[in-house]
Amino acid sequence: MIVINKKDESRIQCDIVLLQKQLIPKKKDGWAFDWLDAYRTNSKSIYCLQEIFTQRIHGLIQLIEDDGMLIMELIELAPFNIDPSKEFDNVAGCLIAFGCRESLKLNTAYKGYLTFVSKTSLVELYKSKYLATQTIGTRMYIDPKSGETLITKYLQDEKR
Repeated sequence: MIVINKKDESRIQCDIVLLQKQLIPKKKDGWAFDWLDAYRTNSKSIYCLQEIFTQRIHGLIQLIEDDGMLIMELIELAPFNIDPSKEFDNVAGCLIAFGCRESLKLNTAYKGYLTFVSKTSLVELYKSKYLATQTIGTRMYIDPKSGETLITKYLQDEKR
């Protein structure tokens, strides 16, 4: 998968892998979530989007399976990828598309559905950019058809 440098439009090859303990980002470095706490709770649920050659982390996602449903519990972009100083595009799209692809591996009635609770301020963005459907309050989901669209758009250079 590719992230795009906003300054010069260069394309940086990245991969999504399970987060390694030594690479856990810290709040003191500008991250909003306590990823160490999440890692201690369930280390096999946190994935990072990192540059292939440098291991620089562009964003993290926590995916939890609960009652046959895949839940995007947390998602966060690296501080350098948040407006107004945003350095790279496609980061959230790659992470969300990865969650959609993982949801297709479920062997339940919820196969292909990725569910999550959005911040109120992001509901419209999730609807317009990531094809999510709003249900009750800020609870949202991405259905299999929309998920396939995101997978094609953001993970197109990767084998499934």
